[in-house]
Amino acid sequence: MPKEKIPTNHQTPPPDLATIETLKLESLQLADGQTGAALFKLRTGDREHLSGLYRRATAVPLQNKAPT
Repeated sequence: MPKEKIPTNHQTPPPDLATIETLKLESLQLADGQTGAALFKLRTGDREHLSGLYRRATAVPLQNKAPT
């Protein structure tokens, strides 16, 4: 079975997509079953970082866990 082609964005992600870390800063989290929409490749100097991007529109408000 052929793998689905995942778009890859370089250096600047589209405004409708965000990394998990960015979603957390915006008080959002992934919805149940939400999958990645694209990959994000950032190059700085001789380093390269690959991260998943997720749709902001399908993310849900971050829920605070009660302390145990």
